[in-house]
Amino acid sequence: MKNKFGDVKNAFYYFKDFCEDTAENIRETAVTVMDSAKLQYRIISQRNYLNSMYASLGRNLYNQANGNDGGELEPAEMNALCERISSKEEILKGLEKQLRIVSGKVICSSCGRFMSERYRYCPYCGKEVSDAPPEIDYTLCADITSDELDEVRQLDDI
Repeated sequence: MKNKFGDVKNAFYYFKDFCEDTAENIRETAVTVMDSAKLQYRIISQRNYLNSMYASLGRNLYNQANGNDGGELEPAEMNALCERISSKEEILKGLEKQLRIVSGKVICSSCGRFMSERYRYCPYCGKEVSDAPPEIDYTLCADITSDELDEVRQLDDI
């Protein structure tokens, strides 16, 4: 025979477990939102920097095509700038991939396209999606460095 104290005690433990589960879900959501925001900030930073390099390259090509003086880069400098652009584009692709993964997107191992994690089969190629969750590179979600912050501030002033 149960007494009133036993029912209250069970209710208390149920409520305690419910509160702990809810707190854990909120914490996980907050971490995901923070990681997403950090990645979005880095993506914006990389895009701004990439756009400034494109602008520099375009100005120099325009000046060379029109025979204008002023700021023409030597061929070696142009090649170095093109290599930096390629490098930044790769970094940007990696950051965008991480953002999709953090946001709950998965990558099809067959066609490489992103899709919602709820799909069992890829809507693009039809291959069955593996149950293994994608690996998240948390180093890309790390805190923004002061150098990155200064870089973005300088680009915003242009």
